[in-house]
Amino acid sequence: MKVECENCGKSFELPDDRLPTGKKVSFPCPGCKSKITLDLREKSEPAPPVTPEPADATATGKVVITPISEKSSGELEGTDLKRKILSSIKDLPPMPKIIYKAREVMANPKSGFKEIAEVIETDQAIAAKVLQVANSAYYGLSGMVSSIHQATVVLGHKTLEQLITMVSATSLLGSHLKGYRMGSGALWKHSLAVALCSRAIAKDRAPALENDAFSVGLIHDAGKLALDKYLLERKEQVDQALKNNLTFLEVEKQVLGFDHTELASDLCTKWKLPENHVSAMRYHHEPGASDGNQLAFIVHTANYVAQQCENESPPVGGQYELDPKALTFLSLDESDLANYIEATAEAVSQITQSMA
Repeated sequence: MKVECENCGKSFELPDDRLPTGKKVSFPCPGCKSKITLDLREKSEPAPPVTPEPADATATGKVVITPISEKSSGELEGTDLKRKILSSIKDLPPMPKIIYKAREVMANPKSGFKEIAEVIETDQAIAAKVLQVANSAYYGLSGMVSSIHQATVVLGHKTLEQLITMVSATSLLGSHLKGYRMGSGALWKHSLAVALCSRAIAKDRAPALENDAFSVGLIHDAGKLALDKYLLERKEQVDQALKNNLTFLEVEKQVLGFDHTELASDLCTKWKLPENHVSAMRYHHEPGASDGNQLAFIVHTANYVAQQCENESPPVGGQYELDPKALTFLSLDESDLANYIEATAEAVSQITQSMA
């Protein structure tokens, strides 16, 4: 029998003589270890009668096991819940697809400005936003850019790639996240601040990572998009945890059994994104555990800077602390942080005004 894992897509053959006919069996996928369930009962075979169990099933020596597929998402937690989320998200969201297509074209030395412009123009909404932001005070080109082709010539490949990434993220990150108590646009604005600051830190400390820092900074909290509905389903538990002064990162772990950084890194692995991106996504709250991943330290520091720029005081879920080792690792000091806070706040203001 040929079997395909819904989670990782790996296909493999199972010898028919090893399969117990007339039964429903489960086993781990050899590729990703997620649970695979096969129903080998005849279609005409009636399902066995369900005998109601007493309230305390353990009193009769019986253990009631509800298959994962039959549980509601509100009942799942930990590994089972994460597996359900990962299996339900089959493909890259629209934002990264556009980004990576643009990168592919720009990386081709035979591609000219015309080919790059054609990629951007495949999405008119994004093309319009690119023109808006290209003409903002932030880029110093107010009123000078009238076409996508002109934008590609004036801005250059690296800046254009970052601009495409930025505007592509607006629809993805602009949602109202009720589970996280974040209004429409709040995640987008925070993510923009982290991206801009990550790029600035990388430019000063690791120029080769400038583009990567911007991209990861922009999507560092993308795991929250997938977890929001599950936190909303557990609103009472979340409310209680917040009353106990837990950060949202701690709330996620307590209520769901894992946090948004774990889910995001798993998704990045599933989508075969670069390993340094995966590690930075996973450890942007605890860069010290990243085995010296410079990108993780950059995004972590930028995340702290972005929170200092935000007006909510105190934010829902509390402030995250800056890892004391981060400044030493990046050779920064308090005056550098102050400069990044001022520059990031100004940049976010200029860009968001141009997109209003």
